Amino acid sequence: MLRPPRGSATANGAAAPPSKPPSSHRVARLALGVVLAFYAAAVFTLQHRHLNASASDFATLLEATKGAFLGGPSSLLGAGDNSSKFVGSGGVGEAVLSHRPAHLILQNPKLPDWVKGYAEWHGRERQRYIEAKRTNSTAADDVKFLMSRCLQSDKCGGASDRLQDMPYNIMLANQTNRVLLVRWEKPAPLENFLVPPEKGIDWTVQGEMHQFLLAEGDWNLRGKETDFSKKIVSTIRRDSAAPIFRKYESDVVGHKIYHEIFRLLFSPSKALAERVGTTMKELDLVPKQYSSVHLRVKYPVKGIDEHTFTFQKHKDQITRWATNAVNCAAELHPNTTIYVSSDNNDTVGYLLEESHFAKHYIDATKHKKHPLVVQLVARDYSNENEHVAFSSNKEADGFMSVFEDMTIMGMGKCVAHGVGGYGRLGAALSGGECVAAHRGRHSKVCSDALARIQTKIDE
Repeated sequence: MLRPPRGSATANGAAAPPSKPPSSHRVARLALGVVLAFYAAAVFTLQHRHLNASASDFATLLEATKGAFLGGPSSLLGAGDNSSKFVGSGGVGEAVLSHRPAHLILQNPKLPDWVKGYAEWHGRERQRYIEAKRTNSTAADDVKFLMSRCLQSDKCGGASDRLQDMPYNIMLANQTNRVLLVRWEKPAPLENFLVPPEKGIDWTVQGEMHQFLLAEGDWNLRGKETDFSKKIVSTIRRDSAAPIFRKYESDVVGHKIYHEIFRLLFSPSKALAERVGTTMKELDLVPKQYSSVHLRVKYPVKGIDEHTFTFQKHKDQITRWATNAVNCAAELHPNTTIYVSSDNNDTVGYLLEESHFAKHYIDATKHKKHPLVVQLVARDYSNENEHVAFSSNKEADGFMSVFEDMTIMGMGKCVAHGVGGYGRLGAALSGGECVAAHRGRHSKVCSDALARIQTKIDE
């Protein structure tokens, strides 16, 4: 039965006597009870919504949700099913969400209306084209396409070269009324790593969709999107696209939307999600509660040759870069776990095993000499990342770690990156608000993270 509030009239009209103020212990117990009740309800809900999810996926989501209920900075409640099926022209596949699902992104009031409108229009036009082709109808002859591609005969660059321009491509497709598509043939189909999210934008070109488009004839590489005599216009990479989009964000939108638009297109495949989930669980990483550094040490500048590179040959230079990278990440996000990734596994090994940060970790945890302020972690780095453009490997699994690092960087709070587009892409996917360049243009020399804590100890 509902009780009347304190001091209000009772059922017979008499004033209810005021109750005694609860003690601080009773208030604390009541607050804790409320939190635990909500948490229990969340667990119950998630268990029912994830009967078909893998154990590792569920554990990762549950841990993140528990962190949010107990004071963590981000909540995944209301994020929808963590394991969702997508239907593309190539059939049904598995997609696991790395952030909020597409339907919640589309509800974001800060997302420009044209993005929401294009997502709906894209799905409708794509389906109209497929249905017309299935019946040999001319009803969809007016549908036109913009394709981001990497065919066997194309020179496409690395993963970031191909992916970083996708939000710009959506903007361009919207302006020219073209349905945006993506097709990779090398080193493997993109769908091995990234797939369209449920209720997002289906860019796939597989199965019957591929056959329909082949029958259209020329895909007009680097044709003009405004040339409406061309049914299909395709592009390989746009090196200027990411800076153009950043300027649009700054001058027109007024806040970051790159990461939201990217995730309307891409969600981790089931295989990638399982890798990411396992790594994050093993390293105790919770979304937005850690930060990342990326070191592109084989970038071909100042005497470095990608193909003949060795860590020992450039060790003095690399250790300076690596030290500054960690200092920058620790400056952005003090007293946190830092996820380390690189295009060279010896560089990761140096930071985790030989650097003064490694010694600091042992002194803090094993010998209890001082507080732990810089904890470096990484996935299994026994095998080096294959470069998407240069590797002779043709097996999709050989490139999975490239997308694993990208996804994990994008789920953190801050990113310190060096030269090349890969680290910048990871920073953009993290939200782009907490970023430092530790090397290259606009880079900075960051203060010594361990010296800062030693000063505090001495005080």
